[in-house]
Amino acid sequence: MHDSSMLRMECFINNYCTPCENRKKRVLDIGSYNVNGTYKPLFLEKGFEYVGLDISEGPNVDVVPANMYDWEIIEDESFDYIVSGQAFEHIEYPWLTINEIKKKLKKDGIICIIAPNGLGEHRYPVDCWRFYGDGMRALARWCGLEVIETSIGGVPDLYASKKFDSTWNDACLVACKSVDTKNKYKDKQMFPVERRYD
Repeated sequence: MHDSSMLRMECFINNYCTPCENRKKRVLDIGSYNVNGTYKPLFLEKGFEYVGLDISEGPNVDVVPANMYDWEIIEDESFDYIVSGQAFEHIEYPWLTINEIKKKLKKDGIICIIAPNGLGEHRYPVDCWRFYGDGMRALARWCGLEVIETSIGGVPDLYASKKFDSTWNDACLVACKSVDTKNKYKDKQMFPVERRYD
């Protein structure tokens, strides 16, 4: 997991993920197999319950659905947050995946998807897509999610660490199920500045 992706997920956690006093909020990570780092420590240090999902068993994988486009093994509306980083470019039919994400997300839940906008092909086992803000919004709208924000190479401010800059030019989508949840965050913008790597 490259630094820019870790920093963006940390921003998501700090801006959108609030712990609950009477129960642990649950996080589902799509494409969680630990190849070169995971988001798991970011969520555990904030006290969230973390579950990793991927297409095969391995390090940091808790759930392997029999069908990657039908997660019947997971109860509907059972996660407060669903995240994915550097996985959506490897998913052949991401519109089916985001539909499953919507099913498993609680009514007031929030998702964060980070995927590359740039750089060359890197099969793992396939490499199918690069994303723009419009593409992220289209995926969310296709399954009825409400878009809170999108960005390409987004940073929190002009003076943000150079570690945010990457040839991947991370695309980021934050979305939710309900208009009420979207309105709760209407004045929040995690990445008001886009600083694309050239």
